[in-house]
Amino acid sequence: MQRFLYGEPTSTRNNLHRFSQKNRKKGLPSSMMEFFNLLAAIFFCFLCFQSDISFSDIIADRLALTRFRSAVRGNTLRWNISNPSPCLWQGVTCDNSSNRVTALRLPGSRLSGQIPLNSIGSLTQLQALSLRGNLLSGEIPQDLEFCSELDMLNLQNNRFSGEIPVTLFRLSNLTRLDISGNNFSGEISPNFSNLTRLTLLFLQNNQFTGQIPDINTSLTQFNVSMNRLNGSIPTRLANFPIESFTGNDLCGSPLGSCSNEGKSNKVSGGAIAGIVIGSILGSILIIAVIFYLCRNFIRSRSSTRAVQDAASTVPPSPVKPPEYAARSPDHIMVGENTGSDEGYSSRVENKDELVFFGHGGFFLDDLLRASAEVLGKGTIGTTYKAYLDHSGEVIVKRLKNVCVSKREFTKRIVCIGELYHENLLPVRGYYFGKEEKLLVFDPKPMGSLSSYLNGNEEARSLLTFEVRSRIAFQVASGLEHLHSHNLQHGNIKSNNILLTEEFQALVSESGLIQLVSPPTTGLFGYRAPELIDTRIASKDADVYSFGILILELLTGKDPTILLNEEGIDLPTWVQSVDEGKWKSDVIDLNLGNDSSNEEKIMKLLHLGIRCASKVLRRRGSMTEVAQQIKKICVI
Repeated sequence: MQRFLYGEPTSTRNNLHRFSQKNRKKGLPSSMMEFFNLLAAIFFCFLCFQSDISFSDIIADRLALTRFRSAVRGNTLRWNISNPSPCLWQGVTCDNSSNRVTALRLPGSRLSGQIPLNSIGSLTQLQALSLRGNLLSGEIPQDLEFCSELDMLNLQNNRFSGEIPVTLFRLSNLTRLDISGNNFSGEISPNFSNLTRLTLLFLQNNQFTGQIPDINTSLTQFNVSMNRLNGSIPTRLANFPIESFTGNDLCGSPLGSCSNEGKSNKVSGGAIAGIVIGSILGSILIIAVIFYLCRNFIRSRSSTRAVQDAASTVPPSPVKPPEYAARSPDHIMVGENTGSDEGYSSRVENKDELVFFGHGGFFLDDLLRASAEVLGKGTIGTTYKAYLDHSGEVIVKRLKNVCVSKREFTKRIVCIGELYHENLLPVRGYYFGKEEKLLVFDPKPMGSLSSYLNGNEEARSLLTFEVRSRIAFQVASGLEHLHSHNLQHGNIKSNNILLTEEFQALVSESGLIQLVSPPTTGLFGYRAPELIDTRIASKDADVYSFGILILELLTGKDPTILLNEEGIDLPTWVQSVDEGKWKSDVIDLNLGNDSSNEEKIMKLLHLGIRCASKVLRRRGSMTEVAQQIKKICVI
């Protein structure tokens, strides 16, 4: 109190003095005047005390974040620690009224090491924490329980290990928890039922063992696939899709039913008698069937010998025409146009075989017998790598929710398949069946552009500015060729840009989005704002999506995750940062130190913003965009 009685600010003393003089002028009794003076002093002391508390809280938050920065480094090294307020640091969000840190979002920020105690756990007003796609390791810190306001926790795709700490189940406000893609082990705790507000729980791709507990929460999204779980699936969780449980030793709905073996070791005398009688009757039945078959076989041989004797004087039949001989793979290939009115081979109407473009191929049975691995699940279907016995490896995309007729499907695929450009991934073959619709491609060993932009430090370092600018130009060239044939892509994103060993870009899934039912997710972050129905594609919308791709190439930010986690699209996020700070706060760290290409990077960033404009006439055509990239980057 000494500070408030003797060391209060001058303005406070002046206010008290004026208040006292005013009361004297009113002729108030001295005792009453002293009472008002005391009340005023208490009020001003309270204001100063509250100000000190608020200031000390943000200082405590700043200290906690500084301790976190020292341990995990990465993009947090960009924080300007000379600034007394952490609210201006990248990835940090504060509440203006409480002046406290309420959100920390650092996805894909190259963080590594362990989260120390008294760092994040000291952010007691934290509501959202996203550290997805880093290299963080160790256990979840025990003091995270002090973040009692935490609503969303995303630790996906790190290197965390150990068991889930009991303290995590004290976060009663948690609604979304994603710890998939780590090395967590032990059993899944039944204490998840304590998180009564939990709606999303992702535990896939870990090392969890044991059985799935009967979690009693209001879950709408749930996944425990690719662990080491066993036993039956609880009834409460049976309404989730099969993909939520694959890669384990589980049974029960929605998977196959569980065996009743081993549930009881006691067998009644009646059961034993029934087994014996059944065995005897079964043996008699088998003997009778064998006897019947043998007798028919003897009669058949006698009849055949008689027919052969009678036919011995008949001349031999002519040779079987070649069209009835067994088909080779060449018979299911689409070659040159056969003159049909639809512009594709009449062999397309074959109901039971794959149709291929060009030379070489295989039968549908060869594909069905091949072993395969899942490469990923996208907007229009699931992608597999199939290992054929004699034809090597192929990529197969299994389309879902195809909503067009076979005639329309075939016409579009043939149109795409016959379109050649060095930066468009060619369709090798297709199959349209009643239950399955398949597309076949040649494998690309380097994977997608997304896997490099969101990969580890080594993968990202391979994407120099020269490589990224060349990829941008090649994608633009492929889309320009597509548009010149009056076709639209409709689903441009980094997952659909495949790379060869020389980092040549190949645009995949051209025009396929228009063959499937409108997806509810998957295009967010890339879709042009004027589009409502995702099956409607346009050249202007392609230019918008390409602009997002340019921004993703230069910032390293995943536009879909940015929109889902922070509620802001990539162009808006870039423009929300002062242009003078783009080099430090926006540009990917692997490009930020490339001073020789700084001017080109900034010009290309401006081009990406222009392409992603909400005003259609500002975007330009893909021809103009490709020329601009070539001019900027001197390709």
